[in-house]
Amino acid sequence: MKAMNSRRVKTTPRSARRHEQKRHRQEEILAAAFDVFAAHGYAAARIDDVAQEAGIAKGTIYLYFRNKEQLFRAVVRSLLQKRFDAVAGGFTGTAEQLLRELLSRMYSQVVRNEKVRSIVRLLIAEGGRFPQLTEIYHREMIAPGMKAVRQALMHGIASGEFRKTAAVEFPQLLAAPAVLAIVWRVLHQERHRLDLDAYSKAHLEFLLDGLRKQPV
Repeated sequence: MKAMNSRRVKTTPRSARRHEQKRHRQEEILAAAFDVFAAHGYAAARIDDVAQEAGIAKGTIYLYFRNKEQLFRAVVRSLLQKRFDAVAGGFTGTAEQLLRELLSRMYSQVVRNEKVRSIVRLLIAEGGRFPQLTEIYHREMIAPGMKAVRQALMHGIASGEFRKTAAVEFPQLLAAPAVLAIVWRVLHQERHRLDLDAYSKAHLEFLLDGLRKQPV
């Protein structure tokens, strides 16, 4: 039985190479899909356009993604290096350190990410017609972030670092300045630029001033 199990999980150089080729092809498709969505919007984007952009046959895309909606979901998921709830789940420091880490990642991976800005622009323009797109963005981006922020707050309250506030029920309050920064960059970046370094520091200090327990 042990010999059978070892044969079952054994990886050959050929299978490893095939797996790497498949992963690389999927990354090419996602890169091409992002370019097409960003250039044409969701409604006008076609699988044929993605195939042409990637330099592959249209049928190849269907080996990886059932339809355009699933392809869009994969594009959104690929924008984050690591989900925020995964960061919070494995964190061993203080609540303030976790909150600092989450805010730092929020600005580096989301607010400063030009691809995220393009997706937000698409959602602002077409989310009303395609509510499933905003739901995809919420599920892949927003919900994990809110879960992580809530975990940081509850950890801080339990440890005595933070006071109890309504932010546990509405973690959107803590992320709101970052969301505003994204929308600001979508609408005003060319004429009214934000100093994101100074802005993110002000955001963090504003949060911590409101959350820390005050000396009695």
